[in-house]
Amino acid sequence: MGVILNLAVFFAWHTFWPQGTADAPFAGTFDWFPVIVAVAAFVALWKYKADIMKVIGVCALLGLAYSFLM
Repeated sequence: MGVILNLAVFFAWHTFWPQGTADAPFAGTFDWFPVIVAVAAFVALWKYKADIMKVIGVCALLGLAYSFLM
């Protein structure tokens, strides 16, 4: 449980604050798009009981489209 939570926090930190470092963990701009995608994925999985592979695929496509647009 602790290792999984540690990995989740590590990846969330590096995704939400891309310019963050160990010295200044919340430096740079906060990226809202990954937060919106994460919340939407959580709602789809928890409330609507969506298939996890479909949610991962949609999130991957959203991230790919976002990377091409930015």
